[in-house]
Amino acid sequence: MAPYIARMVLSVSRHGIEHDIELARKMISENGLGLVAIKEGKVIMEAEDRGIRPFVQAVIELGEKLRGAVIGDRVTGRASAMLCIYSGAVAVYTPLASDSAATELQLANIKLIADERTPRILNRQGTDMCPFEKMTEDLQSSNEVFQTLVDFLGISAT
Repeated sequence: MAPYIARMVLSVSRHGIEHDIELARKMISENGLGLVAIKEGKVIMEAEDRGIRPFVQAVIELGEKLRGAVIGDRVTGRASAMLCIYSGAVAVYTPLASDSAATELQLANIKLIADERTPRILNRQGTDMCPFEKMTEDLQSSNEVFQTLVDFLGISAT
């Protein structure tokens, strides 16, 4: 009897994550948000702004509350993927993910739902690689990426 109960709990948890992923997809794709975090069916943060800054600020402000959340991000490059890993996200929805982001998320066993994949995220002008993707490509850990982004953006992490 106990194995059946364990399977039921796991099934409910998976269903909850799928619901959160769908909510993230709607908020990003239909509502035009840049970033959302959803946990257990509740929106715990949302931002209209583009870029990596809102995500870094959310990690600082929400801390452990992001652990177990589904992240919806308009564009997911390696820097954003590493923030998902650092914050303990369980899944990511994005309209566009870079190959390096997909690789990092897969290595961390974080589910990725991406409408499109691209070899690399480009800067806003489309003329070069995204500066944050470039900045973090040689960094090994999510902690290194987080600290580098905090320092670069001049955000107080205390």
